[in-house]
Amino acid sequence: MKTLKLIELHIKGMVCDRCISTVKSELENLGASVIELKLGKAIIKYPKHKITLQSIEDALIKHNFELIIDDDTKTIEAIKTVLVEIVSNLPVEMTTNLSAILANKLQKDYTYLSKLFSNRLEITIEKYFILLKIEKTKELIQTGQLNFTQISYDLGYSSVNYLSNQFKQITGMSMSAYKKLSDWNRKSLDKIL
Repeated sequence: MKTLKLIELHIKGMVCDRCISTVKSELENLGASVIELKLGKAIIKYPKHKITLQSIEDALIKHNFELIIDDDTKTIEAIKTVLVEIVSNLPVEMTTNLSAILANKLQKDYTYLSKLFSNRLEITIEKYFILLKIEKTKELIQTGQLNFTQISYDLGYSSVNYLSNQFKQITGMSMSAYKKLSDWNRKSLDKIL
């Protein structure tokens, strides 16, 4: 009888449904049964001695994912995952402030989360969230399906002027100037930090 091992993996770089599909395929190709899979996390069951953490890491690295080992790194990646999910699911619906959302989702004190994030990445959670929203703005401008006012409201801004000012502060150009560019130099949300 085969002895099965159950393990929870934390994976850096998973930001979309395609990422989930790719990770699932790679894990199943190794011979693992995927019990649960969501952004940044997988629970798998596999035959002991057949699969190693190294073989899992090798399979994931091919697609620019990596295993997260220490607790602080797991927490930072969990913060990033929550923020990417918020920005990815438009319209952004924040019925409470960002600190309360993170503290609730991660079941940790926000002061601890904020200090850990800032100390490790040398940027505040709030500044990182703004960078995510600016990259999402670039994507929405590129697709051309929404006007600037619609983009601002979908991203949770109180006005288009507020978004415009933040966009110019971060990128050095207006949203109109960005729209006219031939090279939009966007970053994927998982490559911001």
